[in-house]
Amino acid sequence: MRALVYTGAFHIGLQRVPDPKPLPHEVIVQVDSVGICGSDVHGYTGMTGRRLPPLIMGHEAAGRVAKSSNGFSAGEEVCFDSTIGCNRCPDCASDQVNRCPERTVFGVSTLRFRRDGAMADFVRVPAHVLRRIPAGLPLNVAALFEPLAVGLHAVQRGGTIQNSRVLIVGAGMIGLSILLAVQLQKPAELIVIEPHENRKNMALQLGADRVLDPDESGQILDADITFEAVGAASTVAEAIYHTKSGGRVVLVGNTAQSPPVDIQRVVAKELTLTGTYASAGEYDKIIDLVARKKLDPSPLISATLPLEDGPEAFARLHQQSESDWIKVILHT
Repeated sequence: MRALVYTGAFHIGLQRVPDPKPLPHEVIVQVDSVGICGSDVHGYTGMTGRRLPPLIMGHEAAGRVAKSSNGFSAGEEVCFDSTIGCNRCPDCASDQVNRCPERTVFGVSTLRFRRDGAMADFVRVPAHVLRRIPAGLPLNVAALFEPLAVGLHAVQRGGTIQNSRVLIVGAGMIGLSILLAVQLQKPAELIVIEPHENRKNMALQLGADRVLDPDESGQILDADITFEAVGAASTVAEAIYHTKSGGRVVLVGNTAQSPPVDIQRVVAKELTLTGTYASAGEYDKIIDLVARKKLDPSPLISATLPLEDGPEAFARLHQQSESDWIKVILHT
């Protein structure tokens, strides 16, 4: 089969590789659409330690069952959650698969595990994370379910939203997914801080009340709850600065491993800092919300490119042209 294979920092190319061989509990999926995640682009730099080569990336995907297996029929349109738990530990038993110490993730390779992803013609998927796509939903939209679930999980980690002033720092794919999820809970005001013009416009299109450039946000915004969706030192500082006393800050971004934190400000304002990682059951909720047209993520798709254009797309995304694109879908 064809696959985009990451072989080292800034090197990814289309190769012919053996077809995946399923284990007894797995199903082979013929990939139709797979998204390029920001974490894939960071992994492409060789700096994260979570994309050790050689590796087929891709954890946001949808396709069709290649061969009947484990209760699924050939040709069925399916998608799948990105995180696979051990199904034995207390975290898995409590539906917190994102906290499972033995979890694996599609398209990720570390010193502990390696699991090829979906930037290929075929991918093997454990049957228990496969989901049937409701009739009428395009496969490229189904490839967005995973980042949307990450956004919904972050919002649920943040607590009550209704009638609150909400701030989102960063309007990339995850920040905008958070925006869509926040709107479902009817905030009093929804503010976004984002420097890139097209992302500002997208945030307004999706319903933000105000969108500010970082240079325009000198006045403290007194947010009840802030979602930090970048993970850089400056944006973590912004999130803490703009959250009112007694407020909550949900840390979503994961770019810098150890950004400095203004402990004096956190302590003096009695802020609650909450981490959020991946999703834990929200994937099924997102499928339902999109199927019932309560949430429309289709405007987030900036480009749909053939798989063979993947190397050029990675290079462009890394060269800061990501401000032109929000979500790129590769089509096999």
